[in-house]
Amino acid sequence: MTNPMKGEIQIELGGETHPCRLTVDALIKIETELDTGVLALTQKIADADIRLSQLSVVLYHALRGGGQDLTHNDIKKMIASSGIVACSAAVAQLLVATLSDPNSEDTEKK
Repeated sequence: MTNPMKGEIQIELGGETHPCRLTVDALIKIETELDTGVLALTQKIADADIRLSQLSVVLYHALRGGGQDLTHNDIKKMIASSGIVACSAAVAQLLVATLSDPNSEDTEKK
């Protein structure tokens, strides 16, 4: 079960559904490992200027945040079997869900 209010979502890669969560700690680790801000990373995805290493780092922390005990090699295999486009879309979905204001829909409905 996912909780969008906590940045928990499900992504589908390689024909399997995976729970993901990007905590504040995970976001800090991503920014540190990639030496770039999460907003800049999101813009890179929108510009189709993302590297495989960046996708791998985000997926690693998101999947581990979702409770999965995966290694970096597991993530590389997942990217290889799923394809770059699918992984890019999954990372974009993760970042948008994490960075979006969960109350914005309530505000728009009023």
